Amino acid sequence: MHRFLRTALALTAVLSLAGCAADQGEEDANDGASAFTGSPQADIGQFFMIEHYGVVGNGFADVHSMVKNKHLGALILWNPENAAGTVARQMATSYAASAKAGGTSELFIAADQEEKGTQRFKSRHGFTDLVPGNALGAAVAKHGDAKVCDLHARITSREMASAGLNMTLGTVSDVYTKDSGTPGMFRSRAISSDANIITECVEAMTGAYGEEGHVVFITKHFPGLGNASGNTDVDPKVKTYSTTKEKIENELSPYRTATASVNQQGTSSFFGAMISHASYPILDASNTPATLSEPILNELLRSAPAKQLSNGVDKSNAKVSVAGMGLQGLTVSDAFWTWGAVKGLSATQRNRLMARSFLAGMDILMISKADFNGGWDYFQNVYAGTLPAAEQAALVSEAGEPSFAALQTKFKARVTESAKRIKTAKDKVGPVASFAGRGEPREASKEYQSEYARLTQ
Repeated sequence: MHRFLRTALALTAVLSLAGCAADQGEEDANDGASAFTGSPQADIGQFFMIEHYGVVGNGFADVHSMVKNKHLGALILWNPENAAGTVARQMATSYAASAKAGGTSELFIAADQEEKGTQRFKSRHGFTDLVPGNALGAAVAKHGDAKVCDLHARITSREMASAGLNMTLGTVSDVYTKDSGTPGMFRSRAISSDANIITECVEAMTGAYGEEGHVVFITKHFPGLGNASGNTDVDPKVKTYSTTKEKIENELSPYRTATASVNQQGTSSFFGAMISHASYPILDASNTPATLSEPILNELLRSAPAKQLSNGVDKSNAKVSVAGMGLQGLTVSDAFWTWGAVKGLSATQRNRLMARSFLAGMDILMISKADFNGGWDYFQNVYAGTLPAAEQAALVSEAGEPSFAALQTKFKARVTESAKRIKTAKDKVGPVASFAGRGEPREASKEYQSEYARLTQ
């Protein structure tokens, strides 16, 4: 998600507003969507990550209910009250207890903890202050190695784990491109304009997160937003300017190398990619946003590197062949609530869009808290075959499937596939009680702080 929107949301989000949003979501849920009344499929809640405004010791009652009764799988934290990491730890522990009471795996508790401009928990919260992404790239270039990136990841991993947090959204793998549609967005956030430096840095990070072992590193925004035409938060028709194989391979290189590295090391459960809302005709000629694109989410990301895929066209409309990525880790969507494509949609239309993304290959959908209950109902109805006939037809049409029966079969297979990936990752991460620390989170990374400061001066 983009920095100015995160800042604006954090400044305006207070607990009373979060309650209003939940009330509005309940009203919207009656716009034609059907509440689910059958026997629920237990894994479906695991496919949702809700925005969580506020860090409070015992958590929120409605979220506890979602976790215990509907097996909500993940949260992304906003911290408008500037609560300390010790409070986040208490909250993580309280939600873990609700997950246990509901008979399911503990949550992924995520935060944008990637670099200075997007770091959710800072020194005033008991963490080490991180440097901007471009400072990492400058240090790699200056010292001739990616030690600083290894330290950046180890500090982030140890401190997040100490606070009971187990997923970091970032650091970005986007390649800074000064003549893109949004150069200011990645000027300091991106590691470099040199894909080789980014690749070296991100590979070092994957190694560190894998060795530390309790925090999943989700890099972003796959297949790359550094050369995009605009901001997906306001424009639903953003496309990449990378219209040649050479350019798109340049953007894919950090993901390719990182994926190959974790696969070789056996640490793929600690790695994943956040998927961009932009479209990439060079990878999917239909111009479908990556969030909804099966050629990108499934074929490109999941196919073995030996497999050549030809789903896209270059700027001259000639077919382009690219190799598979072999990703075994998780995919997480960029935020649905800020995406320009959801503006003005009804609750049912938003649910349909989420179902399309999941069918295309997304593991975890990042959504507003107000959309969770309706989304859960919708997914349960798809699984059980109890969507109203008109909505079945609408979903079949938009998803491009031959029939609802075929769509339902595919949906059930996707439930099995994503549930297995998520459970494997959560089992590897372990329960909060096994890694949460004591005292301030920065105490967990003392051995790395002086060297990190020296390398980033």
